[in-house]
Amino acid sequence: MPRRPRLFVAGGIYHVYCRTHRGEIRFGQEPDSGAFLEIVSKVATHQRLEIMGWVLLTNHYLCAAAHK
Repeated sequence: MPRRPRLFVAGGIYHVYCRTHRGEIRFGQEPDSGAFLEIVSKVATHQRLEIMGWVLLTNHYLCAAAHK
C-alpha cells in the first residue's frame, strides 16, 4: 500500500535528507553536485519552499526548508 502524500503547512519548517546505500559516493564530481543543486532550486521555486540551510556531502545531503 503506498503511503499518503505529505502535507505542507504554510510556515512549517522541514528537515529533508537522503543518504546513499552503503556510503556510495554520489556527489563526488562537480557535474553531479551542480545538477543536483539546479534541481533543488527548481523544486523549491515550484513548491514555494525557502531553503534556510543546506549541506551537500559526497554521499548524502541535509536541508532545512520552510513552506511559504
